[in-house]
Amino acid sequence: MSNTLEHVDASIDPVELAGIMQRDGAAIVLNALNPDQLASLNGELDGAVEAAGPGLRNPTDDFFVEFYGKQTIRLDGLPARSKTFQEIMESQPITGVADTLLLPSCEHYLLNTGQLIQIGPGESAQLLHRDEDAWAEMPHPRPLLQVEAMFALSDFSIENGCTQVVPGSHLWEPDREPEPDEVQRAEMPAGSALFYLGCTIHGGGANTTTDQWRRGMFFGFVVGWLRTEENCYLSVPLEVAREMPERVQELLGYKAHRGIGVVDVGSPLILMKQGLL
Repeated sequence: MSNTLEHVDASIDPVELAGIMQRDGAAIVLNALNPDQLASLNGELDGAVEAAGPGLRNPTDDFFVEFYGKQTIRLDGLPARSKTFQEIMESQPITGVADTLLLPSCEHYLLNTGQLIQIGPGESAQLLHRDEDAWAEMPHPRPLLQVEAMFALSDFSIENGCTQVVPGSHLWEPDREPEPDEVQRAEMPAGSALFYLGCTIHGGGANTTTDQWRRGMFFGFVVGWLRTEENCYLSVPLEVAREMPERVQELLGYKAHRGIGVVDVGSPLILMKQGLL
């Protein structure tokens, strides 16, 4: 196990990348987006970002007001906002990593959430956390629940709030807290991505600049038998989902996981193909 973040290229074999993540909990993938994808994502999302203000609009709990940041813009429903996001949902190496690490525990996995996260000047550091604690009621030990990636849509620096991550923390006892020297900063150029496990401790960094907005695109896959954090049936309108590639529809939850997620005790994907959804 390394206490630093290994840097690899997106051409890496996904099985090898999965092995690095199992060892270290996280890795930086260079060239995770090609220049056209990077430009398209930013172009497709610019308008929605400009229309949104920082801070949570409809918090479910007061805790999340601070947790998600008062100077941070967050947008979900990215499959409906960006064709390029749909493309990336089906792309390597993230799907190969999910195949390797999640399929031993489920028949298929789902998009847990797709979110643009733009950290503004003056934002404080986010509470370090494990994303899988969204399902805190699940006892330990538990199988691996999530694989995730934070794509840099702008350059990530320490000054503008690059993601903080704790290599090796995926192997710790749940109540162990990191020491300051165990926290690494995921500095990386635009087009790179931080790949990590849902049980790896991490959090958004503090943006100490006066004029830089750090733009990232987060998404994660989760085992198909859990309820996802994002309600994709509502954040992605049905009339838009009908026109998406079948694999994207499956990742949004229109493929039943055995007897979970059925409609009329059957597959919603079949109903969609028949024009009944």
